Amino acid sequence: MRRTTDTNRIVKQLCRAWLGLAVAVTLVTSSVSPCFAQPVDTGLPKGFAPPPPIPPEVSIENPLITEDEVSAWKPKRLDFQDALGKKLTGESQKTIDEGFRVAVHEMSMVEKRDELTDLRKSIVRYIDNYVDVKYEDGKKFACKAVVKYAKTLLDGNLHVRMHAVLLIGSLNISPEVPGVRLKPAVAYIDGLPALLDVIRAPKDGIAQPESVRILAALGARRLLAEGRQTLKVNSKIPVDCAQRILAELQENGSDWYHQRLIEALIETALSSVPDAQNQQQPLIVEALAKILANPRRSNQLRARAAFLLGRTPMPGGLQAAPIAYSIVKLTQKIATEVNQGRLSGESAIFQINDIYLSFVPQFKGETTTDSRKGAGLLSTLNQKPIIDAHKDIKPIVQTIFRQFQAAGTKPFKASFPPGLIGKLNAWPKPADMTLATGRSAIDVQPPPAAAARPGTPAAAPPQANRQGSNNRPAS
Repeated sequence: MRRTTDTNRIVKQLCRAWLGLAVAVTLVTSSVSPCFAQPVDTGLPKGFAPPPPIPPEVSIENPLITEDEVSAWKPKRLDFQDALGKKLTGESQKTIDEGFRVAVHEMSMVEKRDELTDLRKSIVRYIDNYVDVKYEDGKKFACKAVVKYAKTLLDGNLHVRMHAVLLIGSLNISPEVPGVRLKPAVAYIDGLPALLDVIRAPKDGIAQPESVRILAALGARRLLAEGRQTLKVNSKIPVDCAQRILAELQENGSDWYHQRLIEALIETALSSVPDAQNQQQPLIVEALAKILANPRRSNQLRARAAFLLGRTPMPGGLQAAPIAYSIVKLTQKIATEVNQGRLSGESAIFQINDIYLSFVPQFKGETTTDSRKGAGLLSTLNQKPIIDAHKDIKPIVQTIFRQFQAAGTKPFKASFPPGLIGKLNAWPKPADMTLATGRSAIDVQPPPAAAARPGTPAAAPPQANRQGSNNRPAS
C-alpha cells in the first residue's frame, strides 16, 4: 500500500513538471521576436504591390438635375436644335443655354453613370452638326455654355469629373472634315483656361485627382495644337498656359502625368517664357532638358522629353553640349539595361525610337510647333555636340531595328555590341551643364518631395519598361 502511494506521488510530480514545461514553452514561443518567426505564405507573387486605394471621389454623388426635369425638357428638344441652326437672337440664346444646361447636368445623374460616354459625345455632336460653320458666333456661344456647365460637374463623382474634362477638351469651332484632302478641326481654344484650373487649381479651387488632371493635360494639348491659330497676336493664353504647366511640373506627379504635361507645354509654341522678374528665359527648353537629365525619371519619360526637344522652338544663344551629353547617356543606359536583361527589346525600341526622332523629323515636312523650322535637333540646334551625338547614337538605332526586322513574327530579343556602348560611355561630361548664361545646370535636380499633395497618388517606382509613346517605331 505504501509502495502504491509513493508511485502516485511520483506520477503527480512528473505531471506537474511536464505541465510547467509546456506552459513555459508556450510563453516563450508566443513572445518570440518576429525575426525568428516563419514567413507567412500569402499566396501572392514575390514583390507584388497592391493597387492604390479607391479615390474618395468615387463615392461622391452630386446630381444637379432630376429625371423629371430632363423629361420635362424633352418636348423642347426640337426648339433647341432649331435654335442651334439659326443666327443668334436674344430668345435663341436662352433656348440654347437651357438646352446645354440640361444636357450637361444630365451627366451628373447617378442613373446615367453607364451612359456618360454617349451623353458626352451627343453634346459635341450638337455643336458640330447642328450649328452651321458660317455662324461662328453661334459656335462660340454654344461652346461657352457647355464649358460653363461642365465646370459645375468638377466637384462631383470621379467619373463625372473625368467626362466633364474630356468634354471641354473635345469642343470645336469647326469639326474635322474627312476626305482625300482632310480638313483638320479647329478647336475651341477659349476652353483652355478651364482645363488649366483643373491642372493647377487656383487658391479657391478644388485639387483634382491625378487621373482627372491627366485628361485635362491631354485636352489642353489638343486645344493648343488645333486651336492656337485662332488666337489674337497679343493673346496671353499661351504664356499663362506655359507658366502654369511649368509650375505644375515642380510638383509631385507620376511620369505618365508629367509626360502629358510636357506634351501640352510645347504646343504653346513659345521659345521663351517670362520668369518671376518678367525676363524672357528658355524655361520650356530647360524644363524638358532637366527631365531628360534626371536619372530618377523613367527611360520612357526621359526619351519623350528628348523627342519633344526636337519639336520645341529654340531661342538663340543656347549651348547644345548639355542636351547632347544627356541624350547620349540615356541611350547608353537603355542599351546597357537591354544587355543586362533588365529591359526588354520591345520596350527599348520605343524609347530608342523617341531618342532618334529627337534629331530628325518623323515625317516629311514636320516642323517645330511654331512652324518656323524643320523638326529635329539637327535643324533647331545644329551645333557640333548634337551632330556628334547623332553620329554615335545612330548605330545603336540601326542595330535594334535590324534585330526587330530579322525577328519577324518570332519573339524579339535585342542586344548591343559592347563597342557601341563603350563609344557612348567615352563621352566626357561638359564642364558647364547650363543651357545659357545665368541659368542653373540641367543635371542639378531638386530633392524629392516629402509627401504628395492632395489629389496626387504616392510616387510610383520608375516605369522603365512601360510603352507609352504615341508614335510607332521609325522604319
